[in-house]
Amino acid sequence: MSDPVDKKNKLKNFAKSGMGLSNPLDIDFKNFDLSGTLNNFHGLSGSKKLFLGQYNENDLMDIIGSIGLSAHLQAMGFDDIIIDIDKDENYIYYLKLYWKEKEPDRQLLDLRVSDNTFVPDKRFFYGEEVPLPYDMITIEWLSAKNPLKNFDDEKPQLPGQTNPGLGVLKYCFSLLYIVAKNIYKDGFLDIPDHMHGAIMYSKKFKFFDPVHEAILRAVMRDLKDYSLADISWGVITETIIEKYKNMPAVYDPGEQIHYVSNRMRKYFKSRKYIETFNKYYKRKKYYLDYNEMVRKRELILQSKSISDL
Repeated sequence: MSDPVDKKNKLKNFAKSGMGLSNPLDIDFKNFDLSGTLNNFHGLSGSKKLFLGQYNENDLMDIIGSIGLSAHLQAMGFDDIIIDIDKDENYIYYLKLYWKEKEPDRQLLDLRVSDNTFVPDKRFFYGEEVPLPYDMITIEWLSAKNPLKNFDDEKPQLPGQTNPGLGVLKYCFSLLYIVAKNIYKDGFLDIPDHMHGAIMYSKKFKFFDPVHEAILRAVMRDLKDYSLADISWGVITETIIEKYKNMPAVYDPGEQIHYVSNRMRKYFKSRKYIETFNKYYKRKKYYLDYNEMVRKRELILQSKSISDL
């Protein structure tokens, strides 16, 4: 999950966009089973509080039910879900879920997004090809917490994490996919601050930069026997070593994208993207100096809280 940062200070090549709708884009559905969920969920009630200018609370409750999120939360003991939506002066849209009461200690989900245009760098394209901007939904903040559970050895606390999660990431992605499709977006993106966040996103997202994507996939390949917490601490303690350079691996946050439109899908399926990815994926080899990681982790935790990392 994302950490408490304002991603607008970090985004590269972004500009505010309006809600101008062009012709519908071709949608690739093969990664999702969304049968029965792609009906018209548009917020047309006239309410002034609309998520992304389009969806009211009833619309969102319908979507949450159709994708299985409501049932998932109920199975965990959270019934009587309350939805709260809002928009701030920076045009950040808020979607929050609460359990029975709108109180901070009963908040389950906090999703904040914005409407942006992504202009990619020319280096990701061939020759004189001029990249066109992509209309995107940007995840500014995403956190989920289970107020009834504490961290344990089975699922230890990750750096930057304040509460145990709810296992709702896939449902959030399904919700955003439906929203992005219905308002004709090319996709949605985040810039995870920790490598463990990028790994969690990797089931549905890819880095726009194929080199970043290759590095992430190579780390996941070579460190598959280690836990997510071990990998995250390996980055922090600089004990994940790239064999070729014999130097610590550096996690460089970048735009990690879930494409929706056919136009953006074509970029990730392009020959240039695939060739660049394959080149670096084969070249990069990593190992974790586990004992050194544990030693450095203990030193760090003597002076810092894990939730502040």
